[in-house]
Amino acid sequence: MASSFAEQTKESVQPHVDEPIIAVGVLQPAGIWGSIGVGQISRIAGALTRMSANKKSGGLGKVGELKANMALVAVTEHKLHAFNAKPWGRQFKVQDAVGAWERSDVSVATTKGTVSTKVVIDVVSTGDHYELEASTILQMKGHNDAFLAALHDFVAKPGPSAPPTSPAASPAASPPADAADEAEDAG
Repeated sequence: MASSFAEQTKESVQPHVDEPIIAVGVLQPAGIWGSIGVGQISRIAGALTRMSANKKSGGLGKVGELKANMALVAVTEHKLHAFNAKPWGRQFKVQDAVGAWERSDVSVATTKGTVSTKVVIDVVSTGDHYELEASTILQMKGHNDAFLAALHDFVAKPGPSAPPTSPAASPAASPPADAADEAEDAG
């Protein structure tokens, strides 16, 4: 049985991932913290801010008026995995997988703020765009700090995440047989 919140979260996600998880972040749509403040002034403005945040999050961790889902983003050696999840007591229950992306297929940017760090994930092959935030206060501080460090290491690794193919195996590495014969005849 896991002792820390981070370990419990990792254990709840691991069955959905085919390689060992380094860290899992618990994120929500970017701007949710702001919508709480705006909602104190105007309930309608708060709802509009949440709707905008949900749209920018690409469907990850959708937050409603009374019900919230979270985005769980798992970092592994080779991929980022994203899931929608709902709070379940002091843990999370994975609802559905949103994506699993190779390092070479994602661009990730982080921006540190006062109460959270904005995490923007762009998937090159599909054009999908996710704007999320990782809370860095209260009980989430140590948990998401470990995730953000693992995410930084993941992005900083050079080269593709999958082992490169040898040039001899690549069809672009050698011309087709007819082209090679024509080159010999011309020379």
